[in-house]
Amino acid sequence: MPLMKGVWRAAEVHIGVIKTALPNMDREAKDQYLLVIQAKDMVGQNGGLSGTTSVTVTLTDVNDNPPRFPRRSYQYNVPESLPVASVVARLKAVDADVGPNAEMEYKIVDGDGLGVFKVLVDKETQEGIIMIQKELDYEAKTSYTLRIEAANKQIDPRFLSLGPFSDMTTVKIIVEDVDEPPVFTSHLYSMIVSEAAKVGTIIGTVAAHDPDASNSPVR
Repeated sequence: MPLMKGVWRAAEVHIGVIKTALPNMDREAKDQYLLVIQAKDMVGQNGGLSGTTSVTVTLTDVNDNPPRFPRRSYQYNVPESLPVASVVARLKAVDADVGPNAEMEYKIVDGDGLGVFKVLVDKETQEGIIMIQKELDYEAKTSYTLRIEAANKQIDPRFLSLGPFSDMTTVKIIVEDVDEPPVFTSHLYSMIVSEAAKVGTIIGTVAAHDPDASNSPVR
């Protein structure tokens, strides 16, 4: 406003400070707040003018949610003919956090399938991928049990009191029998016979067996 002719006073800027009023805000419950801020001149007295502005407050994520498997156990059936490196199953632990705070690692911690199966993580979906790393044989073993752990990669020490940032589940894999062809006891036989041998002369024998559990007769 003017003080005298040709002289102007710069407008004063008053700062309004926005502070939190709620303890323990939870991004997973509400991640944004819309505020309408009003400013009044004349220290808010009657006859003063006012203006408003909108402020959007967005909560950023912290790693305060441990991963949890939706189920305590899973079961999958796979044929014994499934090739090595094939995917047996995909499972996922649920983590309400986002971004790096939701990144997980999976590992097999126990069970009789160690060395037969391995688990990797899909970095895009954060799923655990169970794969075969050794040929299956129904006649040798019909099922495997795995104990699989999912754990957050980045743990915030401030929230360790919320419990372990990992979870376990049991995976049972049932191996299904596949009808297999007979197998000879040797890949190569060597036999000698005289050129003067008569028709019907026995030259030698070969042997084959059915590897299936039914052990069907071979002809």
